[in-house]
Amino acid sequence: MVFATSPIAAQEVEESDVQAWFQYQYQHRVSESIRGSWGLGYRDLISTEDELADWSRLHFIGDFVYSHSRRVSFEGGFGGYYTFAGELSDLWELRTWQGAIVFWPAFKLAGRQIDLRHRFRLEQRWTNQRDGGDSEFGLRLRYRLASFIPLTKPTIENGSFYVPLMGETFSDLGDDSLDYFAARLRLTVGVGYVFNDYWTLEFRYTAQQSRDQVLNRFKTDDHILDFRIRTAVLIRDLLSPSGD
Repeated sequence: MVFATSPIAAQEVEESDVQAWFQYQYQHRVSESIRGSWGLGYRDLISTEDELADWSRLHFIGDFVYSHSRRVSFEGGFGGYYTFAGELSDLWELRTWQGAIVFWPAFKLAGRQIDLRHRFRLEQRWTNQRDGGDSEFGLRLRYRLASFIPLTKPTIENGSFYVPLMGETFSDLGDDSLDYFAARLRLTVGVGYVFNDYWTLEFRYTAQQSRDQVLNRFKTDDHILDFRIRTAVLIRDLLSPSGD
């Protein structure tokens, strides 16, 4: 995560905004090694320094995760995104992805069980403007380092608080796709609470920097307030990599 902050500091940031994200996700363990999930989300720009900027986004996602071993899992999923772009043309996006999650290392710190989760994902993205613009296709690589740290108990269990920590980088392959909000770097910290075997609630703060549409440099500094409700058949299914 420290290395991920270096490009942020080195680039000029010309705009800043605040976004609110609301997400619901349901996860279900199909078998001992296969887990499926689906989710709904809404994102909204609530303040910005750009007087002409205005957008909101609805999306749905679905994915499957196969646990190859205790240390390695594989994932595949899809998502549909519709962006209401204000002064610009609205945008449709269909996204599919394949990836791997590596759980390593695992250790104890101050009596708390800690594990690091490395997620590598390849995304295929089809975009189309609502006003009849040309459809475009793009590939993107994502890498995320994450951990869920128990806060009030040695492990994450019923009645306990925990802290999600994440750092993620994005990289386009080939020509850039048509993307009004092309996120490239994210750093996330938050707090979550496990109510029982079926429900968790999370609040996350994410600092995000996005590339300008035309110029190949970081230009927008986003502050994201992310509220998440997650349900599952078993508590062990809740804190797994999701398709966000």
